[in-house]
Amino acid sequence: MASSGFSPAAPPVFNGEGFHIWVVKMRTYLQAFDLWEVVNTDVKPAPLRANPTVAQIRQHADERTKRHKAMSCIQNCVSDVIFTRIMACETPKQAWDKLKEEFQGTERTR
Repeated sequence: MASSGFSPAAPPVFNGEGFHIWVVKMRTYLQAFDLWEVVNTDVKPAPLRANPTVAQIRQHADERTKRHKAMSCIQNCVSDVIFTRIMACETPKQAWDKLKEEFQGTERTR
């Protein structure tokens, strides 16, 4: 009997070449784990209100953890040489934007 669980392929590793391909694969990889929105928007979870329920505490913790999971995915999906360029970034969006600026260019540099 087939399993209903989803196991994506190994994450793509970016070594400095083929950024336009890596970025599409990486976006899909992050979407598969429900992490793309964290990278794309860089919105921090709202603080918990007074007297939160257990469900609210869990949801808040999950939302906070997503930022770290997304950052881990990005950091581990680049070679060590590329990692040194994003290691000072504090959020997944900062790391993503830094990679885009350097390897895809900006409107100004194209």
